[in-house]
Amino acid sequence: MSDRLRTAQVAAGGQLASFKRSPVMALLALLLPLNLLLLLSLFALTGYRAPTGLVVDDNSPQAALFVAALRAAHHSFALQPMTADQATKDLKTGRLVATIQIPDGFGAQVRDGDSPFVLLTVDNVNRDMAEDVRRAIPAAGAIFAKDIGRPVPIEPQLRNVLSHDTNYVEYLGVSAIALAAVIAGATLGGTVVARTWESGEDRLLRTAPSGAGATLLGRLAAAWMVSLAASLITAAVVVWGYGVPMRSPIEVIGTIAILTACSVALGGLVGTKLRKTLLIVPLVVGLTLPFYLDSGALEPQRFDGEKLFWLAHLSPTYWGVGAIEHAFHGLTVTPEPVWMLLAVLAGGTVAACAGIVRLAVK
Repeated sequence: MSDRLRTAQVAAGGQLASFKRSPVMALLALLLPLNLLLLLSLFALTGYRAPTGLVVDDNSPQAALFVAALRAAHHSFALQPMTADQATKDLKTGRLVATIQIPDGFGAQVRDGDSPFVLLTVDNVNRDMAEDVRRAIPAAGAIFAKDIGRPVPIEPQLRNVLSHDTNYVEYLGVSAIALAAVIAGATLGGTVVARTWESGEDRLLRTAPSGAGATLLGRLAAAWMVSLAASLITAAVVVWGYGVPMRSPIEVIGTIAILTACSVALGGLVGTKLRKTLLIVPLVVGLTLPFYLDSGALEPQRFDGEKLFWLAHLSPTYWGVGAIEHAFHGLTVTPEPVWMLLAVLAGGTVAACAGIVRLAVK
């Protein structure tokens, strides 16, 4: 065996031993392909079948055929049969995108050659998804006409839950502010704390009269100020660059301040645990982006199924998106009230800071 080959083998063995001593770095490399797959999958898993309450007040064969046509409309509805009272309740609490009611006499109108109607009520919190639902009724009508063998002009009587739509750019631009706040805060907070151990300052801080915890919290406070400034600049670009109006500027600033504080504290907690700046950025970005897509960034997250809905609660992005959409547009995009969204972020900040102080002495 040549010296070069032997040297390469020894170097490979040493590097594998290094990965074993520092498993987080190797784990990040292994998770990267899965992370990208998850990102792409979330685009397909969210928003292509709108949860829709179906109320059928007509027992005719024609009504049954129209229900089958609704189910056959490509990537439009996830129909949930229910009573009218339950449909109204679920629409108000955000469990449904829309309700479709087939009234009594629908089949008789079809048999008589009249133009039957259905009642469509849409939660138009997001114009993009609302338009998908509105366009799907004529598509289902075309399938229904083909099934019975003659044209049937079905007229949807449209009711919107809100007085106005929020267009896609307005909704997405505001959610992007939450993403900026989480990434900026967690990255800066984690880096500031991890650098304390990399530089060896932790040994000096332990001998300080106030301990290492107070110093780390002070540094995180400075990181919060910088992150808050960066997030407010992002918000200014959305307001003046994209032309997105603010319903309540004070609520917007307060929401961003609480969200960045929580992100900085959580980043600091990660930095206290990992104690290596090199790991902070890929970990924060790798975890934040999938949660961002699954936290109501593209549409209210409550429309994407129970599993994704509860998974989204693990990220501060979910709570931040819900609060900031209300601050900008007055929208209710989560089942939780705004005060609870902000309370969870504030509680997460306090808990993360307590964890940092506790880990700093170890």
